[in-house]
Amino acid sequence: MNISDRRKCVEYALDVLLGRDSAKKYKSKIRYQNADAGISDDSFLYIAPSGFFDDGYGMPASLPVLPLMEIEGVPLLYGSPRVERKGKNLVVYADIIASTFFLVTRYEEIVRRGVRDKYGRFPGKESLPYRAGFIERPIVEDYARLLRKWLREIGIDIKEPQRKFSVVLTHDVDSIQKYWRISQPLREIAKTLLGNKPFFNIIESVMAPLGLKRDPYDNFAELIKLAKNAGDGPSRIKYELIFFFMAGGDSKYDLRKKNVRNIISTVQRSGAKIGLHTSYEAGLKPELICKEKKLLEEACGFQIYLNRYHFLAWLEVKDGWALSNAGIDWDSTLGYFDVAGFRLGVCHPIELFDPIRMELFGIEEHPLIVMDETLSRSSYMNFNEDEAFEYCKRLIEQTRKNNGEFVMLWHNVGFAWDHQGYHSRIYKRLLDELFVS
Repeated sequence: MNISDRRKCVEYALDVLLGRDSAKKYKSKIRYQNADAGISDDSFLYIAPSGFFDDGYGMPASLPVLPLMEIEGVPLLYGSPRVERKGKNLVVYADIIASTFFLVTRYEEIVRRGVRDKYGRFPGKESLPYRAGFIERPIVEDYARLLRKWLREIGIDIKEPQRKFSVVLTHDVDSIQKYWRISQPLREIAKTLLGNKPFFNIIESVMAPLGLKRDPYDNFAELIKLAKNAGDGPSRIKYELIFFFMAGGDSKYDLRKKNVRNIISTVQRSGAKIGLHTSYEAGLKPELICKEKKLLEEACGFQIYLNRYHFLAWLEVKDGWALSNAGIDWDSTLGYFDVAGFRLGVCHPIELFDPIRMELFGIEEHPLIVMDETLSRSSYMNFNEDEAFEYCKRLIEQTRKNNGEFVMLWHNVGFAWDHQGYHSRIYKRLLDELFVS
């Protein structure tokens, strides 16, 4: 890697660790170089490079080796847990710059391109955070805490980040109707006769398409009410409510239809935000993103800047340019589909960086921490309700400890009255946990 690219990578990592303003203010006191070549008489923090950004960058040999060492109880991907004082200077051999860069850029997924599931996604259970046992812990936040501590040890009066714990409640709208085919009442009759469904399903399957009864998937007013009752309570915790609508691919609804427009209007009037649920097909063919975004904008009557990929299938890091070129500058796709936790090692929004082109995408990422299906599906975490709740509580505690942003994804279909899972119950329990006074 040339000197210019290396400088960009180091500056990006410092921006993530300290925040852009603090990084700009204090980076002159941080030297990412070996102290052996000569040390200043002034006070500097030296962070010894591990060699990550050298000629082996992008090669399998550059990946961390398990088991990891730790520094002050924090897993360390690169370098060694040694810190020493040299005159007025502090020399740190723990390469938190490379360790941070590795996590927040999804570097591992670029190097291990052959590791993908059937949808082309990188599995969380293959990731270093999972294999090393820290998927439940946002260790980049710990690196930031260590960096601030080391700066104070050389006389820098650096303040703690001015963030407060916040919540982002998101809902991916994969379907808005359970009953939309004329043949469905017949199917419900057959299922009832076989003993697989209650008789009520037959009545519902006839009345819902005729507009005589609300379709069970049309529960947006209920979701909005739940969020507002929790978020507008005495806790005064900042929260956002977002619905991501599909506009292409295997979407099960047509944005031009009246019932869909009515739902969008309900969401708009509530004050909730609307984003694009980019289709899986657009993930395979990024040129479709602009088309889908335009269709949703026509249905909403305003520009769309928010995004989440269907199936969480942001397949390749480089595809961020397709989002950016389409005018998307806010994303919340980057959580693992099969494991809940801290995929990027952070629990606050960060700007995304292309580790190949060495440029910012112009996208603010709000890392997804937990999705409903991740908790319950047998091939994912396979938790029962209480196990799922306790696991989520630990993720909330970590986010709260770091004054982070807890982003969760619950699908509206999980709130249908006959849904077999525990998703609606645990959602309400989590709201109580998130919005405590």
